Amino acid sequence: MQGPRDAPTVLAFDRMPSGYFQSLAEEYRVVALDYPPRDVSQEFADSFTAEHVCAEILAVADAVGATRFAWFGFSWGAVVGLQLAVRTNRLTALACGGWPPLGGQYDETLAVAAAGAARGGDKHYATYYRSVRNWPERDAVSKITCPRFVFAGAHDQFVAEGHRIRIGPLVSEHRHELERLGWTVRLVDGFGHELGARPDVVIPLLRDFLAPVLRRP
Repeated sequence: MQGPRDAPTVLAFDRMPSGYFQSLAEEYRVVALDYPPRDVSQEFADSFTAEHVCAEILAVADAVGATRFAWFGFSWGAVVGLQLAVRTNRLTALACGGWPPLGGQYDETLAVAAAGAARGGDKHYATYYRSVRNWPERDAVSKITCPRFVFAGAHDQFVAEGHRIRIGPLVSEHRHELERLGWTVRLVDGFGHELGARPDVVIPLLRDFLAPVLRRP
């Protein structure tokens, strides 16, 4: 946990470069979750559904006394943020980086995760993506009402296991619809998915989004 204890709380996953949230913590109480565990059991992997993950995040929020909080996630963290936003009314803001709220390639990402698990990689991500495979995306996203922000590198796309995962192009394709639904949308020229590892670019975007919507209690 970093930042002033009486400041608005921002939750995020702590798999970023060292010091990633340092400047954000000058204004907000940042709670970075070291999650999922580095070593997971088969039992944990089998239970790693969207429902389970969201329940664990809310338990952390309870533990730090955050009745309400903002969520920032990049890539898988953004996928989780969307699920969190439709399961609780406790979000003060939602910031999703590196994943399109509309047009998300869940089947393709599941195929990549499942192939990795079959080779002995992380099995829990395959469980997670199976749990959201039939998620009614457009209907669910249209019901998110907290302040919401999506950003991505304009060139964010990659091919894995023969599947093309298109992030920036899909954000661009759905930009007008997202804006009609109340999303703030930013595409960052000159970047692909590596944008998530650039706090010098990402944190100013977050601060610009959060400043008008989060206020000290």
